[in-house]
Amino acid sequence: MGYRDGMAIILLILDGIADRPWPALDGRTPLQAADTPNLDRFAAAGQTGVLHPLGRGMAPGSELAHFVLFGYPKADYPGRALFEAAGEGMDVGDGEVVFRGLFSTVERGPDGTLTVLRRRTDIDDAACRELSAAIGPFEHEGIEVRFTYNSAHQGIVTLSSRTAGTRPSPDVTDADPYVAGRRVISPEALEDTADPHNARHTAAAMRAWLGHVFRTLEAHPVNVARRERGDDPANFLLVKWSAGPAAFRPFLEINGVRGASVSSGVTYRGIARSLGMEWYGCDYLPDWTDDLRARIALAHRAVDDGCGFVHVHTKAPDEAGHTKDPARKRDVIAALDAALPALWEEGLVTPANLVIVTGDHGTPSGTELVHSGDAVPIAMVGAGTLVDGVVAFDELSCASGSLGHLDGRDLMPECLNRIGRIKYMSAKLTPAGGIFWPDDTEPLRID
Repeated sequence: MGYRDGMAIILLILDGIADRPWPALDGRTPLQAADTPNLDRFAAAGQTGVLHPLGRGMAPGSELAHFVLFGYPKADYPGRALFEAAGEGMDVGDGEVVFRGLFSTVERGPDGTLTVLRRRTDIDDAACRELSAAIGPFEHEGIEVRFTYNSAHQGIVTLSSRTAGTRPSPDVTDADPYVAGRRVISPEALEDTADPHNARHTAAAMRAWLGHVFRTLEAHPVNVARRERGDDPANFLLVKWSAGPAAFRPFLEINGVRGASVSSGVTYRGIARSLGMEWYGCDYLPDWTDDLRARIALAHRAVDDGCGFVHVHTKAPDEAGHTKDPARKRDVIAALDAALPALWEEGLVTPANLVIVTGDHGTPSGTELVHSGDAVPIAMVGAGTLVDGVVAFDELSCASGSLGHLDGRDLMPECLNRIGRIKYMSAKLTPAGGIFWPDDTEPLRID
C-alpha cells in the first residue's frame, strides 16, 4: 500500500539540466539537441512551464534550490556547510560555525597572494588524513579552528569560542574563488552582518588559520615527496559555505506529507537529515540509464513505505555541464531519457499521483559560470493537471506551456493543490498554521 492508496508526489530533479545554445550543437541547447523521446512523451502528457528556483536570473547552488523547492523560505537558508556537516554525521553546536574545506593546489606569488592551480588534487585518502593531522587545532585571539577530514579530499572546518564574549560568526566571505587560475579570496566580514565585531574577528581568525594551513602543508613531507615525483602538492584548503547552527520544522509539519529523498552524496543526506526527510541513499552506477532506472525503483519503494513526497535526484547533467563540453551533456541527457519509461513501468505515473520532471538550475556547458540563472523546463503529469499541447521537453518549448513561469517557492503549493491537500487559506485550523489541509485538528470538548 502506498501513501493514501497510491497518491503521492514524485519530484524528479535532473540537476543542472538547463543550458544555452552553442555553435557546436548548431545553435541548440544540449537538451534541445539530445534524443529525448521519453521526456517529450512526458511533456506531451501534462502541463509544462519554466522554473526559476530563486527568481529570474538568479543562479542557485543545488542545496539552496532544493531548500526552497522543498517549501522552506530562502531567508531561513543556513549556509551549505551546515548540510555538509549533517551529511557527515557531525552536529554544529551552539556558538559554532562551520565551513567546508577542500584540499587543493595553490602557488604563492611574490606579493604573497595565492593562485589556485587545481581546485581538487589527485592525492589519496591516506595522505589527506596525514596532512589533516599535521594541521592540528589552531587558536587565534579566542577562536579555535579545527579541521576534521571526511573523505573525497574534503572535510569540515569548525570554529568555536575559547574566550568569553567571543562568538564566531558565519557572516564571512569564502576563500574559494570557484575557478582555477584565480586568486584565493581573503576572508572578510560581510557588509550586511548583524554582528560586525564578531564577523571581523572571525574573518581575522580565518586569515590567520589559512596562513597556518599553507605554511604547514607547503613544507609537509607528503608534499615534498609529491613535488619530487612531479606531482602537484596538496598545499592548501579552499574553504567556503559558512554556516552556523540552525533547526528547521520537519518537512511533514510544513507540507503535511512524509518526505523522502532518493539521492547520493553528503549534501543530500545532510538536507534530508536536517529537514526530517527519509533518505534512500544510493551510489551512482557506471551507466546513467541503469542508474536512473534504479533511482526510480527506489522511489517506488519510498511510496510503498508511506512517503507522500519523493524527491529523485541525478547529478549527471550537472557533472556533464561542468566539463564544458556541450556534446557530452547532450549525450548524458539522452542516456537519462532512456530511463524515463521506468516511471510508467514502476507504476508511478497514475491519475492519482503527481509526477514532476524539472531541474534545480542551469549549468552552462560553455562558459566559466558555475551555475546560471537560466529558466529550467518543468513538466507535471497526473493529479490535477491538464494537457496543454506542448510536445517537447526543452527550455524553449516548455516556455509556452500553461504553467507559465514558476518561482521555486511556488512548487510545494502547486503540488499540494493538485493532490487536494492545499488549505483554504482564510481558514485557521491549527496553531501552527501552514498551507496544507491538516489530517487532524484539536476537537472542541464540552463538559
